[in-house]
Amino acid sequence: MFKSFGNQSPLKRQLLGFLLLSVVILVITTSLITAWQTSIKVENSIIENGLQVTRNFADQTVLALLTGSEENAREAVDRATGFESVIAVAVFDSQDNILVTSAKNVKDRLDFEHKKITEHPILIEDAESSWTFAAPVYFEDDRFDVDTVEPDEEAINRQKIGYVLVKYNKRSLREIQQSILVSNILTSIIIASVLAVFMSLGLNRLTRPISGLSKTMESARDSAEYLRAEVSGAAEIRQMAEVFNQMMERLEQTNIELEKHRNNLESEVEIRTQELRVARDTALTANRHKSEFLANISHELRTPLQAIIGYTDLVKEEIELEGMDAQAEDLAKAIRSAHHLLGLINNILDLAKIEAGKMDLYLQAVDMEYLVNDTIETIQPMAEANDNKLRLVRGELPEKLLLDRQKMLQIFLNLLSNACKFTKNGEVIFEIYSDINYLYFSVKDTGIGIAEEQLEFIFEEFTQVDGAQTRKFEGTGLGMAITKNFCDLMNATIHVESELKVGTTFRVRLPIITDESKL
Repeated sequence: MFKSFGNQSPLKRQLLGFLLLSVVILVITTSLITAWQTSIKVENSIIENGLQVTRNFADQTVLALLTGSEENAREAVDRATGFESVIAVAVFDSQDNILVTSAKNVKDRLDFEHKKITEHPILIEDAESSWTFAAPVYFEDDRFDVDTVEPDEEAINRQKIGYVLVKYNKRSLREIQQSILVSNILTSIIIASVLAVFMSLGLNRLTRPISGLSKTMESARDSAEYLRAEVSGAAEIRQMAEVFNQMMERLEQTNIELEKHRNNLESEVEIRTQELRVARDTALTANRHKSEFLANISHELRTPLQAIIGYTDLVKEEIELEGMDAQAEDLAKAIRSAHHLLGLINNILDLAKIEAGKMDLYLQAVDMEYLVNDTIETIQPMAEANDNKLRLVRGELPEKLLLDRQKMLQIFLNLLSNACKFTKNGEVIFEIYSDINYLYFSVKDTGIGIAEEQLEFIFEEFTQVDGAQTRKFEGTGLGMAITKNFCDLMNATIHVESELKVGTTFRVRLPIITDESKL
């Protein structure tokens, strides 16, 4: 609560509050200390007065104790009780027998228990509402002629013949203490009020420049104008006002410069926008031409390459019949290279079709067992080349599914060939199964793995794990990009999990199509 008040209250009110609080605490503390010290002095004075009364009372009871007469003690008792503060008295002989006792009220009677009485008047009991004083009573036998001889302590025979008790009321002390406390509090209130008036006037004069500066700041904020504050008040406040005025001047200059730069920038942005628009149209045109060129050149390259493969295969068969095995092996290598080149050309052609938006699905009822077996037969030689173990985990599958067989086969081959290529002396697991809604398949290997920061880039075109791996393993980096595009085309999702030096797992979930019109 105090923190909230301090944050929201004006500076003048906070300063006045703190100063008043300090003054009140100081005045009250001083008053309490003064009252306490005065009370102590008054109390000591009253006690001294009580001792004197007790001493006088003891002197007046000598004759009564000598004669053992209560009547002789009555006059001394009446004199003692004549004091307003004396509420009870008692006279005892040397054997602690009561000679006479008197009390103004029954409740104030002295209930005496044997106490050690000293040689001088003393305070023997300090109760809540009263004091009890005691004084010994002496009889002095003078052995000299007072007219001719000076008193001598050795010549005086002092004999203790009894003692007296006086009970003294504290009411007068309480009244005096209360009067002192009330007068000090009233004085404190008067002093605090006078100081509050003077401090309020002083703070008004001190905070007026600050209030003016604050109002100027608020006006500048609300009006968005560069107002100047009045420089007045204490040195620190004058410095604040001067700094504020300098800041307003700089802001005004800066705003003017920014306005000029903004106008220039808008013109430059408009010019750059026109240039970027032209560059974008040029890039789109170039990209379209590139896609058309790739599609055309790939088609033109594929046709003669297929013819080369066909004729080379015929020549290889004739050479094998003539027993020229070495030449036949060379031709087999040429055929394998040609097939590899044909695969690259097919990938480029597929990529060009995808970019041109001309890639379509050709759905047909596909025999799943035949498709899986065809995939395994195609990949098995690649797995054996790196001494890998290829394992098929076939779950529950329908006999036929409505698929684009060529694209489905290419997805299988791309994933499995990648796994075989990046795995050596390991294991490649191809798992496939389905439920009523989806076809699930995954390819898991124990190869080199993929770094976590590279996972988001593996489906980009012309991208492999990294530069070093690209130099070590063959490939153009198109296989995963085409696989991802084929999955998107068939509304399938593909997900990859990998860990370096542990292996990689690709998982695909493909919606099962039961009606071609739903595609």
